Amino acid sequence: MTVASQAESGRLDRLLGYLEQDPENLALVADAAACAFDAGHLDQCGVLLARYEAARPLPPGLIHLHGLLAMAHGEFDEALQRFESLGEQHGQPGVDYNIAYAHAMRGRYEAAAALDAAVLDAIPGAPALKLRGLHALGRLDDATQLGRAYVDRPDASPACVGAFATLLFDRGDPDGARRLAERAPDTADGLVITGLFALEAGDEARAAALMQRALQTNPREARATLGLGLCLLSGQQFDAAGGTLDDAASRLATHAGAWVAAGWAYLMGGRIGAARERFERAAALDRGFGEAHGALAVADALDGRADDARRHAQVAQRLDPSGLSAAFAQSLLAEQHGDTNKANEIRSIALNRPFGPDGRTLMQVLTARGQRES
Repeated sequence: MTVASQAESGRLDRLLGYLEQDPENLALVADAAACAFDAGHLDQCGVLLARYEAARPLPPGLIHLHGLLAMAHGEFDEALQRFESLGEQHGQPGVDYNIAYAHAMRGRYEAAAALDAAVLDAIPGAPALKLRGLHALGRLDDATQLGRAYVDRPDASPACVGAFATLLFDRGDPDGARRLAERAPDTADGLVITGLFALEAGDEARAAALMQRALQTNPREARATLGLGLCLLSGQQFDAAGGTLDDAASRLATHAGAWVAAGWAYLMGGRIGAARERFERAAALDRGFGEAHGALAVADALDGRADDARRHAQVAQRLDPSGLSAAFAQSLLAEQHGDTNKANEIRSIALNRPFGPDGRTLMQVLTARGQRES
């Protein structure tokens, strides 16, 4: 418990003592509810709010507090109902920020992307929230412009710096991503990005530890779950990797790279049908994603479907001439000639064998692209 929360707990005890002497004093109930929330006594806060509401309708300040309590419990739809019932208080920076945050936690980012200058100036966490909203909606140029406007300010929050690191990673700027992640080492974003670089360098243990720390920092961080799945995949724990990557891909929903990574876990585990389902989902989400078609070509080649493999490989090479999966599929077609034992041998070394003119491995490609949406 922090010094501040200890002080609030002491104040709460005093307020509750006063309430025992004056149980009908609703002003004391309101003060005690706010104090309980600040002290982290969420259940006590809920009891006090219910006590007030049983006597009379909540005033705007307590409606807002009830919304904050709902968010603290992860009840974001309930929080939105409370915030949006405030009526005339719409337009106040704190209310607008909390509405945008609750929507973002439900996977709806339009309100976050629309946060205006008044909110950005008044609420320290608002620039990071808006940056994430723009990023999630695919407005990458707008997100980059916003990030550059804020991250070099003396008062830039670690959350904003970390969010911008993730954006730069997705935009193919590893040097910028690494530099910013080092400035936000204790944020979930910073931990994930640093972990991905560790994984790409072959340090699976450090990468996994960083992903676990990211999940402790923010259990809802789907990218950390995705990163942990990539660590399991690199360690050839294919069953565990498949389940973990499925979880990440389901929560990221429209993230084609996550579905490709999940598919590779199943493919490496010998479950070609399950892998194909995930590759097909990735290709449907982003028809221009060459690695999805290349992965389908590999699955078809391993399954003895040479014509389908060639077709998918041609599509993949047209979309991404430097794509590794398509090149790997062509190698399979040239080498195996339907030899199942050969296919199993190739599958067992596929992740970590250097392949291609730049010496990349499939694991490095999955680490770099699995975190990107395409």
